[in-house]
Amino acid sequence: MSSVLSGSNKEAIRRILVDAGVYRAGFARVGPVDGSAVEGYRRWIDNGLHGEMDYMERYGDVRDDPSRLLEGARTVISCAFNYYYPVRFGDNALKLARYALGDDYHEVVREHLSDAVSCIKEAFGGEMRVCVDTAPLRERYWAMRAGVGFIGRNGHLIIPRAGSYFFLGEIITTLEIEPDEPCRDECDGCGACVRRCLGGALRADGTVDARRCVSCLTIEHRGEFNEEVALGDRLYGCDVCQEVCPHNACPPMSGIPEFRPRPELLHLVRGHVLAMNHEEYCRLFRRSAIKRAKLAGLQRNARHCDR
Repeated sequence: MSSVLSGSNKEAIRRILVDAGVYRAGFARVGPVDGSAVEGYRRWIDNGLHGEMDYMERYGDVRDDPSRLLEGARTVISCAFNYYYPVRFGDNALKLARYALGDDYHEVVREHLSDAVSCIKEAFGGEMRVCVDTAPLRERYWAMRAGVGFIGRNGHLIIPRAGSYFFLGEIITTLEIEPDEPCRDECDGCGACVRRCLGGALRADGTVDARRCVSCLTIEHRGEFNEEVALGDRLYGCDVCQEVCPHNACPPMSGIPEFRPRPELLHLVRGHVLAMNHEEYCRLFRRSAIKRAKLAGLQRNARHCDR
């Protein structure tokens, strides 16, 4: 059996990750997800709270034990990438989620982690697999286990003294790296996110009802909305539960240029979106996560916005 990487070797890996753009990284020992978390997730699915996200029902065996993602896996390296840049939307502009204002995080995070993997393998060997949102991995759970942050009342991962404007990516590796202590911080119970949630999606038991979440509705829902659906000024996604969170009172600024907001996206008014043709759509949203909603989805959303 290979020796456990600890001390200076472990910190050398952490420095490689930071040099690749990671804001905070942590290490957790690969193993089955604890029983209470598994049961909570299955209850969430059984109650239909995942809405139309049918993919959340699949690959439960992998979701419950990430060792299935890579033969011989020993460590989950959880990595948080800061995407926060100050933004000011134009007068009467419809709002898009802050995370979607730059380049598609799936591509950006994967590129940065792939660079880090090359350096780590050169220095320490081992097999590795990069996961960015698309693998059936409990990202926030493993970030908590790796000491990166805690899961807030709004369902986001919150990094102490830094907030929640972060993307998560993981490296599953056969290297055995000394685990970090799990993060045991918790929300202070202010309840701001629950009170201000536009759709009333944050439930008393701490779960999120995706069927009422404006972010899920504007991105995941296919077809027309019921007439009672009101999106306010949110065209794609929703940041309200993060905007009102006291942990985001003074967030650090990202240093990753790919996440810098595209100026044109800060000035999209309702009439512009409704008149947009496919050519302009492709130009505006090239390499953007917003393309997930497609032009028809954005125009449907715009019809249900109140400005």
